[in-house]
Amino acid sequence: MTATFALAPASPAAIPGRMRPLNILRDLPTVADLIELCFANTLDPDGRSYIDQMRRNGRDAGFLNWAPRVIESVSLPLSGFVWEDNGRIVGNVSLIPFSKAGMKVFLIANVATHPDYRRRGIARALTEAAMQRAREKHADTIWLHVRQDNPGAIALYRDLGFYERARRTTWFSSPSNITLAGNRASTVSIRPRSSWDWPQQNRWLEVSYPSSLDWYFAHRWNVLRPGLVNGIYRFLADIDTLQWAAYKDNRLGAVLSCQRTTGRSDQLWLAAPRRPDPEIVTALLLHGRRALSERYSLSLEFPTGMADDAIREAGFQPQRTLVWMETHGAQPR
Repeated sequence: MTATFALAPASPAAIPGRMRPLNILRDLPTVADLIELCFANTLDPDGRSYIDQMRRNGRDAGFLNWAPRVIESVSLPLSGFVWEDNGRIVGNVSLIPFSKAGMKVFLIANVATHPDYRRRGIARALTEAAMQRAREKHADTIWLHVRQDNPGAIALYRDLGFYERARRTTWFSSPSNITLAGNRASTVSIRPRSSWDWPQQNRWLEVSYPSSLDWYFAHRWNVLRPGLVNGIYRFLADIDTLQWAAYKDNRLGAVLSCQRTTGRSDQLWLAAPRRPDPEIVTALLLHGRRALSERYSLSLEFPTGMADDAIREAGFQPQRTLVWMETHGAQPR
């Protein structure tokens, strides 16, 4: 989450108030209120759940006793900085650790500035402090994500040395309003995914959900892999999956997987080539929508621009597009 702010640099000494480290024993509820205020117009259900959880954690004595001992080892927003003016928290940045194949990855998140304090350089100062702290902790790489519709923040992060690595859009559909596109004549054949489809599906999953981001998304594709052992695992772990393959001219064109949940939306995974056939994508997503029409909603996260029109044609609406950006961590020791 990233607030809108100006690019003009400012000396921290010239900004009213001061920066200090986040104190999780007392700051979490106030930081949750600030984040909610800054992003009220863009929060999705997951974002609201995140804020509610932050407030609950701030009131949970057990969590507050446990959290300070694991700040450096769990991927939770337990460390960072706040900007305080006359005892009031008006700015925040979180620093979240991850690990990938022995590498230290830090995510900068929740960059928020109270509307009354914007355009004074607070967000820049907080972000720079988080970058410095990550490098002091020997980060191999530092990441952040920012909404595509926040060009000011994107420009600032580029100015601070971040470069774009990916753009990804989260799409949602509801059970109603399955479009008339599903009634049109189509040359696409949809069938249950078979074990013969898995090798190509697995390769396409790397295209749709690249390993460069798997430190954050933690995809476990064995859940989708065919075979007796994986089937037993899904049964024991109570993981409910459905999968369909789309063929055109007797050639596999894409594979759609659904991992059913007890929450507000089921998660879809679309495995497709870098330049997928739009007709195949639309037909496959419409098939999935019809098969899952009783579900509350469906969620699909996919590379921006790879199949946008085809996904819309299937009745999905974009929820948000995030720009993922990276910069170097500490210099080699």
